[in-house]
Amino acid sequence: MDVQFKQTIKIFLVLCGVLAFGVLLGISLVNIGYVPLGDVGAVAKDQREDIIVGLTIDYGNGNIQTFPLQEAREKDSVFTMLEQSGVALEQRNFPGVGIFIEAINGVHNTGNYYWQFWVNGEYATVGASQYELRHGDEVLWKRTNELPKQ
Repeated sequence: MDVQFKQTIKIFLVLCGVLAFGVLLGISLVNIGYVPLGDVGAVAKDQREDIIVGLTIDYGNGNIQTFPLQEAREKDSVFTMLEQSGVALEQRNFPGVGIFIEAINGVHNTGNYYWQFWVNGEYATVGASQYELRHGDEVLWKRTNELPKQ
């Protein structure tokens, strides 16, 4: 065997060793949970529980629509539930604040009347896309000119 062939074999064996070490290290990090495997969002979503929540929409003109037994996923947002209820929505996204509802089923914010929401009788202090639902929550959307009582 010539010297150049021996060097090529040595380099090949060193590279195979480095590759094997990297694979073993990667497997061990995944097994101890240090490195997530696959799509983290999909795994977390699959592990969420189904919950039941109530939804009421008060259009401020005498019309009230109720959805008493809405199925949702644990930690879905109020906005997600509203979106999945099948009502027509117009919204605007404000980065850092969340989604602002402009209209529900064609009933728009106008003048001093705008859409607000409450959860379990308490005025929400975060945006609808940031409020995470829990089992049994009762959500009220209301188009009103009243200032929320906090």
